[in-house]
Amino acid sequence: MRELIVALSLAGFIVVACMRLSDPLLPVIAAEFGVSVGQAGIIGTAYALAYGLFLLAYGPLGDRYGKLRIIAVTLSLAAFCVTACAFADSLLALAALRFLTGVASAATVPLALAWIGDNVPIETRQATIARYMSGVIFGQMLGSALGGVMSDWLGWRSIFLLFGAATALAAALAWRYPHLETLPLAPPAPLRQAGARYRELLGDRKAADLLTTALIEGFCVFGGIAFVGAMLHERHGLSMSLVGLCLLAYGLGGLAYSATAPTLLRLLGQRGLIAAGGVLMAWSFVVLATASHWLACACALTVLGFGFYLMHSTLQTLATELVPAARGTAFALFAFALFAGQAIGVAAVGAIVDAAGYTVALGAMGLGIGLLGLWMQASPMVPRRVAR
Repeated sequence: MRELIVALSLAGFIVVACMRLSDPLLPVIAAEFGVSVGQAGIIGTAYALAYGLFLLAYGPLGDRYGKLRIIAVTLSLAAFCVTACAFADSLLALAALRFLTGVASAATVPLALAWIGDNVPIETRQATIARYMSGVIFGQMLGSALGGVMSDWLGWRSIFLLFGAATALAAALAWRYPHLETLPLAPPAPLRQAGARYRELLGDRKAADLLTTALIEGFCVFGGIAFVGAMLHERHGLSMSLVGLCLLAYGLGGLAYSATAPTLLRLLGQRGLIAAGGVLMAWSFVVLATASHWLACACALTVLGFGFYLMHSTLQTLATELVPAARGTAFALFAFALFAGQAIGVAAVGAIVDAAGYTVALGAMGLGIGLLGLWMQASPMVPRRVAR
């Protein structure tokens, strides 16, 4: 199982790197196509919207046909879509191709997490998820960093060619494992049954709280961080290479969480992790909004990454227990809420940036995520003690 977890983590690394690589490119893409940075943010909205919508299909498909098999098929399609982005001749064409990339990329991370939920006991599941997420965190780090660095050296189109090739390699690796599905697959069922299961989840108080949290988390965190690179470039005068390197700090914070997750879980419990994550992220966004030096922003990004994974890894673990008999379906709905929040958040924050500036936009995201962490303390979704 260890080898498979590593392979899944590598696939997650590639997918998330492809997701995040466009964040530091927004000023460059805006300049090439003659639009504002806020308008260029449509490529992030398109990706997140497609990713979230198609999760709702991939969850039931993974439960029925095998999570590892669906991952392999969709990664193969994603390789083509990422490469095609390099040849976009307009912002609209690039947004459409990013939409298709989101469609093809949506299965990998949530179905991998659902597979872990199927095969790892609850006692060790959050620690296993933390190990798996190390690859995802590296993807966030290097996706943003390479997006910034390579745009200075090679141009943004070359970045999509590089990541298209990397996605093809991940797809080739993924095809080695579909035969390792260890649990009986769900029997064939009409699509309306998946819809009924989704409606059942939406009517459950605990599930509704978790989905609401994921929606707000995606709105605030991903909506805000999508414009941090542009802010560093415009406000602090950093080159795109330095912007990319500065964004590495977010991933470093995530890796710090991954390395300390078992200890933190034992000391704080799941409620404590969520509350601490909300407070740390709120502080980070306030610093990003008001700092007069870019080094303070780098420090804030480190804390932001650490705080995000305190909250998000806990929510992921809770999501794996929503419907144990159909984890792919349940986790798909959770991930849909997260990426619906991101899609709405990028559009909303882009409009705020254009209208009122980065200080108001990032400060508002900090307030929102801080209040979210405190609100979740009263939710029945979060147990008062860690399951043992």
